[in-house]
Amino acid sequence: MALEKLASDCKDGPCPTLWRTEDGRYVVQGFKILDGDRLAQLDLPENETAVEVTAELLEGFFNAPGR
Repeated sequence: MALEKLASDCKDGPCPTLWRTEDGRYVVQGFKILDGDRLAQLDLPENETAVEVTAELLEGFFNAPGR
């Protein structure tokens, strides 16, 4: 499955990034959530995970002209 890089917090190296899949879904690369209280609030099933990204990453992409 090819991923299309849509937005990133940096120009080089691994950092929080928004990707689009071939079938129109989004993949978010971000920081692992290690805080137990936050994880408990999410109540994630075993087949899901959550990451944290900056507001600028998502707002910058979704508020970009032409979106």
